Amino acid sequence: MNDARLWELFRAVAAGGEDAWGNLLVELEPELAQFAKRQPIGRLRDREDSPREIVTRVIARLHARDHAAVHKLCAQDPPPELRAWLRVLVRRSAIDYMRESPEFERGNATRAHRWISLATLSSGAVAPVPDSLAEKRAAVLAFIQGAVEHVEAERRAHGEDALGRVAMTWKIGRIQVRRLLAKGPQYVTVLNAVLEGRSYPEIAAQLGLTRREVELTVRYIEELMRERGFGDSM
Repeated sequence: MNDARLWELFRAVAAGGEDAWGNLLVELEPELAQFAKRQPIGRLRDREDSPREIVTRVIARLHARDHAAVHKLCAQDPPPELRAWLRVLVRRSAIDYMRESPEFERGNATRAHRWISLATLSSGAVAPVPDSLAEKRAAVLAFIQGAVEHVEAERRAHGEDALGRVAMTWKIGRIQVRRLLAKGPQYVTVLNAVLEGRSYPEIAAQLGLTRREVELTVRYIEELMRERGFGDSM
């Protein structure tokens, strides 16, 4: 389909609302599906329904708030290159889709999006070999639980000196110890949920946290594991 026809359909929705929405969907969905199939979504590409899920999210964005996105698009002067605009919308929806996976960590200004190592241990399959994912999950959980219990014992025994003692003994940043002292139980509960394969929104709802708090907790656990050298031989 050429851009002129697509513009005609978008402008019809902007002018007529729901009455013109069905016609746009019929023509637009195949275009969106092609964009969705080409998205770099990592491990989620193996799921047969991933492109359909991305398309569904794009359509929901376009339909939300009485087609507010469509009205905004059609009001731009000069109008944007339509397929470039659609590709951006598909990419954002793909990122949202990935972010709901416990295996995905959102990037920031200095680091690209990435698939985190911690959540790759979330498979429920138990293999018969010693290095099975089930045993690795148990080792990660035991490591974090042990770390939390240790810093709590140090705090009870040494008070404010515990932070410096643990940081020096473990050769890690004081910020890591401070986080453990402040949110140790949260580390354990979030880790348990991640290893069970739950998404960030699910974990947030279960624990009464924000999604951002869950993301940061996973990141802090990852940082602690790296600084302590956990998993170097896994």
